[in-house]
Amino acid sequence: MPERERELQTLNELKQAEIASVVTRGLNPNVPMKDSGIPWIGQIPAHWTMMRIKNLLEESKVKSIDGHEQSLSLSKSAGVIPYEEKENRTMQSASLVGAKVVQRGDVVFNRFKARLFAISNYDGVVSPDYAVYKGKGRANLNYLVSLFGTEMYRAAFDRKASGIGDGFSRLYTADLFSMYAIFPPIEEQNEIVKYIVSKTNKIDSMIEALNAEIDFLTEYKQRLISDIVTGQLNVQDETA
Repeated sequence: MPERERELQTLNELKQAEIASVVTRGLNPNVPMKDSGIPWIGQIPAHWTMMRIKNLLEESKVKSIDGHEQSLSLSKSAGVIPYEEKENRTMQSASLVGAKVVQRGDVVFNRFKARLFAISNYDGVVSPDYAVYKGKGRANLNYLVSLFGTEMYRAAFDRKASGIGDGFSRLYTADLFSMYAIFPPIEEQNEIVKYIVSKTNKIDSMIEALNAEIDFLTEYKQRLISDIVTGQLNVQDETA
């Protein structure tokens, strides 16, 4: 079991490393590089640019009037999902009036410690604590979300966030919009997104198979322990 869990961790790390590489360096390993002008970003391909995030996204502040929309949540593993599909559900507000309206294709952002970005495949509403952004048509939003999910950007968001400590600091829209995104030509953004989907689908299939194996071994172990405790399996007889 520990060996399988280490393999699972390795696959997840490989997936994140592959995404980070292509969204910051592109698909050509031999491309000429230049200084981005931002110390924490370092070098980028010579034909790429840096673009302020405020020029790529705009915040949507539309709120629910009657609260009749579908309630949505943001999950690290699954992205934007209906609230009823969330595994660890907490107390939800009795009314969704005033919740932020999300349309399919919008970017949903958890401002707090997790700093999660995801594109919604659903219409609905999210907590007022979340931010909802629409693209300005200059970027592939899937590329931006992948870029913002890298450790480099997550660390930069943490440094930019303000608040009273871990778990309570938040990244406000004004601070997010003041930052720069690495910005390849749109054709390359599209190619990078296609590559990420193809590559991560293969890794995700391996992760799914490993998770299934881990679940089976866990269930088998629990059943074995239960059989021993209840006397259905005689350990002495099995080892004689």
